[in-house]
Amino acid sequence: MGKKKSKRIDLRILIPPRQPVWNIWQGLFLIALVTIIEFPLGWLETPKDLDSLRGILYFIGVGLGDALIYFLVIRTFLRLIRRSFSDLGFIKPLKRYVGLGFVVGVLLFVGIGLLGNVLAQLFGTPAPQSFAVAVKEVNYKWEFVLLTVLGGVIAPIKEEMLFRGLIYPPLRQSLGRGKGMLVTGLFFATLHLDIVRFLPLFVGGLVLTWLYERSSSIWPAIIAHGTWNSLMAIALWIQHT
Repeated sequence: MGKKKSKRIDLRILIPPRQPVWNIWQGLFLIALVTIIEFPLGWLETPKDLDSLRGILYFIGVGLGDALIYFLVIRTFLRLIRRSFSDLGFIKPLKRYVGLGFVVGVLLFVGIGLLGNVLAQLFGTPAPQSFAVAVKEVNYKWEFVLLTVLGGVIAPIKEEMLFRGLIYPPLRQSLGRGKGMLVTGLFFATLHLDIVRFLPLFVGGLVLTWLYERSSSIWPAIIAHGTWNSLMAIALWIQHT
């Protein structure tokens, strides 16, 4: 009798979880919990003095603290339900999707930039985001490096962990892939609290969710998000100098 071949289960076909053990209400509760934690710390308001070194350092500190709180809250939640970060999509992607992440990031930078210019011509130029203000006000290269790390590495990991990793899977399960992607994109745009940039953020969120679904790993979406943000920071720095 021949030996039976062992079947290896590829984790990539299991992520995003088709049947996540958490639901959308638990995800929303975690977001509310972080908001409650950060409210007394005064982290929900943008510092007024972004034109000073103190203001920029405070802005960076708040960004790092926000990411740390989200990580700890989600980590605690996963431990309580006896799941790991791999359930959020933190698994090694195929190499081709790593490259696709960079390509999508560049396309988002160009495409969203063009869409933003069209909307600015139609409705007027919106007030700059706090990150853009901070980049334009830096006086030293090390400040720019720290801001780029925050916007191009820390923020994408936090936001993809939240929107694509935590929020999308239960929406996909209850609404289906297409509607789940649309609602996740809407949610991504809404939580940025920027009405003028809602459409560009929705398109960006939709594309990042598609990339997560396509690659079955959260890393390509993080790479795309980080590339998009980093290119924006570089463009702002070039304009500033």
